[in-house]
Amino acid sequence: MTSFLIDEMFPAAAAVLLRDTYGRDAVHVAEIGLQAADDADVAAAARAGNRAVVTENVADFAAERDVVLVFVLKKNLPAGGGQTSGLAKILDCWAQDHPDPYLGPHWPTTD
Repeated sequence: MTSFLIDEMFPAAAAVLLRDTYGRDAVHVAEIGLQAADDADVAAAARAGNRAVVTENVADFAAERDVVLVFVLKKNLPAGGGQTSGLAKILDCWAQDHPDPYLGPHWPTTD
């Protein structure tokens, strides 16, 4: 099962929703003391915890090769209060379709 580490540009509530509604193993960087941390530290924490990094910072994580990267652009999520539920739904669907994802970048569909 895919576990997630959600980067700071997304609401922490998305991790809570993934856990409580979808039964997914998800944490937000703020929950583990990585708010405003360097991207390399976020990637290292994801590797150590066997988690996929959920981020929209494509350029910042481009050099990372030995971690699962799930890129979601905020512009593709519902505006306002729908962002949390939209992200959680996208990640749950992606995890169902990719129970054993390869290392490297992934771009889940936002339909």
